[in-house]
Amino acid sequence: MASQLGICNEALSEIAADPINSIEEASSSAFYCRMHYASVLEELLGWTDWDWAIRRVTLAAQANDRLGEWLYRYAKPTGMAEALRVLPTVTQQVTGLPVVGPFPFPAWDALGKLPFAMAAGSIYTNVADAILEYQINAVDPAVIDRFAARAASLELAARLAMPLKKSRELKGDMIKQAELAKQRAVAESENRQPRSQTDYVSTVEYARMGLIDGL
Repeated sequence: MASQLGICNEALSEIAADPINSIEEASSSAFYCRMHYASVLEELLGWTDWDWAIRRVTLAAQANDRLGEWLYRYAKPTGMAEALRVLPTVTQQVTGLPVVGPFPFPAWDALGKLPFAMAAGSIYTNVADAILEYQINAVDPAVIDRFAARAASLELAARLAMPLKKSRELKGDMIKQAELAKQRAVAESENRQPRSQTDYVSTVEYARMGLIDGL
């Protein structure tokens, strides 16, 4: 289980710097950990759609000020870093499936992401009672998986190398190690939760089904 202190001390050990007992202690190691830790975690959240950082919420409706473009306007949820996709309610998913295909099951995923737009803290979409899947902008280190925690430690180590060890060579080595750890962490996350690909249905196939005029 990752922790702030654990990530910091692992980073310090990579550059042979003194460990800390508290992030708030009066030491150079703690001072520079405090300086860089938050930005490392913020950047970590942007590396991929981590399964442990994804949340869902039913959006709160707002007065629509873009009629003619979108049917609905919703408030951006608190703590959102990135909107991933808009989803219909469970009832809509059951009753609102297309009556023709070819679409593999589950049909909503096969149709691809439903369109939406973000502007001035609002989310616009054509989905009634929309559910938003989003990535949070702050996370408890305890939920971070071991690969991502390792990558965070090495990324932090790269930033501590110069202020604590005054070594550009060490910093360069840490950057290389951090990049490899980042790639591994992202790959592990995406292997756990593969992204579905939208199936392409050609206009010829639609014509065969009588849905559009023949070509």
